[in-house]
Amino acid sequence: MVRVHKLILQNLPRVSNGKTHQSPTLSDKRFFPQLHPMKSSKLPKWILWLVALAFLWIAYPCARVAFFLISDPIPDEKPRVEETNFIDDASGMNQTRHSGILELPADFNQSVSLLRLTLAQALREGKKIIPFGARHSMGKQSLKENAIHVNLRELRAMRMEDRLLRVQAGARWSQVIEFLAPQGLAPEVMQSNADFSIGGTLSVNAHGWQPGRPPVSSTVEKIRILTADGILKTCSRTENQDLFRHAIGGYGMMGIILEAWIRPVRNEILRSSHEITTPSEFLNLWVKMKKEPVRLAFGRLSVAPNSFFERILLVSYVSTDEASRSSVGVKTGFATSLSRAIFRASLGSERGKNFRNLMEGVAGGEAGGTHPRANLLFEPVRIFANKDPDKIDLLLEIFIPQEKFSDFVPIAAHLLRNRSDELLNVTVREIARDTDSALPYAKEKVFGLVMLFTLDRTVNAEKKFGDLNRDLIECALDHGGTFYLPYRNHASSSQLNRAYPELDSFLAAKGSTDPQSVFASGFHDYLLAARKEPVGNP
Repeated sequence: MVRVHKLILQNLPRVSNGKTHQSPTLSDKRFFPQLHPMKSSKLPKWILWLVALAFLWIAYPCARVAFFLISDPIPDEKPRVEETNFIDDASGMNQTRHSGILELPADFNQSVSLLRLTLAQALREGKKIIPFGARHSMGKQSLKENAIHVNLRELRAMRMEDRLLRVQAGARWSQVIEFLAPQGLAPEVMQSNADFSIGGTLSVNAHGWQPGRPPVSSTVEKIRILTADGILKTCSRTENQDLFRHAIGGYGMMGIILEAWIRPVRNEILRSSHEITTPSEFLNLWVKMKKEPVRLAFGRLSVAPNSFFERILLVSYVSTDEASRSSVGVKTGFATSLSRAIFRASLGSERGKNFRNLMEGVAGGEAGGTHPRANLLFEPVRIFANKDPDKIDLLLEIFIPQEKFSDFVPIAAHLLRNRSDELLNVTVREIARDTDSALPYAKEKVFGLVMLFTLDRTVNAEKKFGDLNRDLIECALDHGGTFYLPYRNHASSSQLNRAYPELDSFLAAKGSTDPQSVFASGFHDYLLAARKEPVGNP
């Protein structure tokens, strides 16, 4: 109350020298200007222009994503239709004339009998035979000029035998996952996509994104393979060991893998987490991450201009100790469509790549949250695949010893910076040492860098891509690394022999198992040419 009285007294008229002076009031602008706002004034035009430009800068990548969301939806699954006289692989650049496509029936015994007749015919007529599954390789591993091409896709029966999955070679991993998931099981090691065939996966000895695990061969107990003499042989680490070593990762050159016994694991429910780090700190963070019960993990190098190869998103999936018996299905809803739009909209756009980098850093990749293991492995290639007929998606993969990773990345960044428009994705996965196959790419614990490019479908673009690939391979070799063989055959003879010093002994085993080279491919021709050339040849 004292303050109120004082304020009242202060506002009463004062008398001095016979004159009355009015004390200032709240309405007097001379004394209380802060209580009387100034007249509104317009902002300078340059500020308005800056605000508008900032809005457009932010709106452009969003509008671009919206455009791709509408104009470039997830493609439908379409079976690959063979041409009458030609066949191709996933590169779309290896159209090859064939001498007939043998469609094997679903009945296993009938297929074996038919293959034996075909082998006899091929030997009589001097023809070659090459099996194929999903044909996701890119360097004629499943193609051969004027050869008989054997389609295994109908051989897809599977059943459980004790704790092993007995599966025929034509089955896709998607079919395997659909079979295993309701039983509370899932594959232990497989690629990040489920389109590939079992036979194809074993033939390239693919790796997965399961940390601390060797390639898929480590989960295979035994196989059955039809060799050039027409004999169906069972191979394992204790029976026909040498053939087992050369058939897995043998690219179909030792015979036709028809069946495999593979070890599955529990279909655990996994919870994702993510961190952002740098190449120099990536290994330390990876080692720290593995102290948890991590079942799946990958790194993703930034391809955004503002952080190109300078930051890595590390995504891991930790077991919740719970399991799922739910069925699986391909997710093509809005969230998946949006992920595809953000991904494809980054092609050829610096701001698109920066925007994608920002969104992935916030969300932790495309599959953040909690998911059963089987669901995470069920994604098909088509979700993120290119649909432009004038362009083609091509892959390459480099393997680097883990302790050399931080040294390799800056050099690779220098080589790739001028191709950053075409480079869409670089994932990093751990592969433990391969002790099973005769042509190992993981000779020690390595990080595999899988690089996805979308190129113009032209001879010139392919030539430039080949030059880049050789530069990256040379850099990998300088760091004690290797490269993956299922992709484009760009490596020079010298590079091939340096990366795979086991090549001579592998081809010698091929000669012993198949003296007339009845099982042959364009890739086999490439290996033979490399062996004949001097090792010092560039």
